[in-house]
Amino acid sequence: MKIRKRTMMGKMMGRMMGKKQIAIAACLLAVTFATAGCSSKRGGGMYDDELSADQMAAASSIDQFEGTGEVAAGGVFQDVRFDFDSDGLDGSAMESVRNNAAIMESNPGLKVEIEGHCDERGSSEYNLALGARRARAVRDAMIGLGVSHERMSTVSYGEELPLCKDTSDKCWSENRRCHLVELRR
Repeated sequence: MKIRKRTMMGKMMGRMMGKKQIAIAACLLAVTFATAGCSSKRGGGMYDDELSADQMAAASSIDQFEGTGEVAAGGVFQDVRFDFDSDGLDGSAMESVRNNAAIMESNPGLKVEIEGHCDERGSSEYNLALGARRARAVRDAMIGLGVSHERMSTVSYGEELPLCKDTSDKCWSENRRCHLVELRR
């Protein structure tokens, strides 16, 4: 009988030690996270100094978002706009593509990343695929205008980095775009 009590007592002590060790580990983990800081603080990361609106707009959308929590329009290149649920380039979009190709032609060392963006309608997966198709459409049109494919890369952000966050047709049309960003050498 005594042996059984000791065994039960040993199990209870083992359980209590396990719970204590888990509690201690949880406390240490909480302290580690609290003292590590947050990488998404304003001013942290790539943009420690104040940048002009033009400089910020020329940065990639992800860099803008990480630096300020927002995405801005503008920069050297014209955004290429798209109709709802489309990766087709209409006359207005082709005019933007031609202007962007002319900038590339006059700057032979320039390399760009073409970012595909969508409005918030549709699933995240669908919008990532649509953004990729839009970026490839712009890249392919620029190749057709004589820009080397080696000077361009594509990325899709889908609906994740909107210019406008309102829920309206005007806002959604602003978010359906390709944004070209000069790649740093």
